[in-house]
Amino acid sequence: MGDPERIELLALTWLGRGDYAKEEWRDAVEEARRIHDEKETQYLIGTPLLADYLEEGLSQLGYSLEDYEIGRM
Repeated sequence: MGDPERIELLALTWLGRGDYAKEEWRDAVEEARRIHDEKETQYLIGTPLLADYLEEGLSQLGYSLEDYEIGRM
């Protein structure tokens, strides 16, 4: 995963956790870009409920994991 994807993953986690609202997506991405470093992977791995946060963040942005899974599982 490249830097842009890791930055958005971090921002998506914060969005799903409630640290940012949908309307603040760009702010979340900017903050993730600002603090982006080699420690974010460990931070994300150590985040309890990470999958739930990612699913919620995607939902807030209008994406559905169930729609993605159709025909892939």
